[in-house]
Amino acid sequence: MGTGRGQGTRLDQLIASRLSSFRSGASRLRQQLEYESANAERLRDKVRRIEEEKTDLQKALALIDRCIELVSATGIGKIESIVTGGLQQVFKDDREPISFLVEKKETARGYSYRLLCRQGETIGSPMVAFGGGVQNLCAFLLRVIMIKRFKLAKVIVLDESFNNVNGARNQRRLSEMLRTLADDFGFTILAITGQKRLAEAADRIYEVDTGGPAPVLRPKGYDSISEGEDEPPDKAQVG
Repeated sequence: MGTGRGQGTRLDQLIASRLSSFRSGASRLRQQLEYESANAERLRDKVRRIEEEKTDLQKALALIDRCIELVSATGIGKIESIVTGGLQQVFKDDREPISFLVEKKETARGYSYRLLCRQGETIGSPMVAFGGGVQNLCAFLLRVIMIKRFKLAKVIVLDESFNNVNGARNQRRLSEMLRTLADDFGFTILAITGQKRLAEAADRIYEVDTGGPAPVLRPKGYDSISEGEDEPPDKAQVG
């Protein structure tokens, strides 16, 4: 009888040990399953992001194709004319008017383009040959062309974009150009600027008040500035 009870006890212990081992194994499997499920979800998210990036890339490629189409033999002249007109409106110089050029060259990989400006005997890239003011205005005018050409929303956000356009007359003519884009062509322009002559053309002016615990936008008005103040020569190189 004692031997039978001892064998029964050992069998119970063996079964309990096996059950404990099974439970432990099942727990490890559950943890592994949870880990793999989380990993699978991360992979699904990554696949979704890749698909979104693929869509964005396809859109970008389509935009590049349309840009290439725009910068064609017939389109180059129109771009040159529009940008040249804007440059001459702001940097007015009847003796040596500034002009904008798109240089097109055929290479082994297709066509390449260079954006140049010319004034008198000077020709070169807007920034290197003419300074930041011309560069700022060229970039802005090209943005306007892209918006019009691709029928994008006529909203332009400018963050100190014309800081290099110096000279009271230059700034006033630039201000008039922005006013014309808004009034005659339906553009909405949101500009951050410290240049009073540009701000004077705005419908509404706000100033950032940092005197309190948090910055606050407050309505602001600028007094007119006399035409004779700070009037350097009207040269495109001013910048």
